[in-house]
Amino acid sequence: MIFNMFKNPPKKLRSSKNDLAPFGFYFDFFIDDPFRIPIHPIPMRIDKLTNGQATLFIFPDFLELKKTFERYGLSINFNLFFLFGIKNLITYARKKYKEITFQTLRNESIEKWFEKSKLIQAEIPSLTEDFTFITSEFLRTYYEIDKQGLNEIDMNFKSELINYCEKIVNYFKKKMENNKITIIRRNEILSEKLCNEKKQKYYPNIISVETKNLTNNKSTNMEFVPYLIYDDIIDTFSYNKKLLSNGRQHCDIRIFNINRIINKVTRTEYLIKDHILNSIDSKELL
Repeated sequence: MIFNMFKNPPKKLRSSKNDLAPFGFYFDFFIDDPFRIPIHPIPMRIDKLTNGQATLFIFPDFLELKKTFERYGLSINFNLFFLFGIKNLITYARKKYKEITFQTLRNESIEKWFEKSKLIQAEIPSLTEDFTFITSEFLRTYYEIDKQGLNEIDMNFKSELINYCEKIVNYFKKKMENNKITIIRRNEILSEKLCNEKKQKYYPNIISVETKNLTNNKSTNMEFVPYLIYDDIIDTFSYNKKLLSNGRQHCDIRIFNINRIINKVTRTEYLIKDHILNSIDSKELL
């Protein structure tokens, strides 16, 4: 059976064109090859990328983050943040695609995916709020570690990171317990259930969102499963907490300052998400 599985690998990964597949990025703190600058996508899925199909980038609320910048005297260069995050996603996709299909992911597919993804918009206020929270909490943690001059050999260093992971896990557990997500469809704010219960079992709902194509301003409905996104976030941060609690080393956050992603000067201008993506040339990602 194992021989046959490898003898007949899939030629491509399954992916529905109607799947919005939204994901955002977060600051990690474990330094591993090949992700020397640990900014990672979540959820970690690659099917839309490998098939050259558009997916939705989730951005935080920049106006809300401005308050966090001012509170801690820090700012984020989001152009670099998304550039490194997307590069890490592509690196991961190349590796996984090779493992699954025994083929090399073509640069043409990567460019097609990125250019198409820049041209779609959808409003999911809950996810915007969620990634704003993740980013704000990391900046708070970064500020505390920097203020105390901590590094990875200090117990308080790991305590701060463990506390950060716990806050993220608790936040998203509450979101799942509330069983609601806010979306916008036809200019109307709607509240949808994350899942339905039947005979003491929970079934994740597929949520439809109005999605605009910026090339022709036409809107279509695309779908995603928010429950799976939240579940993936909880798993990721729970696992990171476990690694920290077990004494895992090679974690650092100074790398973000060294690479000018997090800076000790506040930026007051209002960022526009379209400008961030358009500042990235798809050739830079290859």
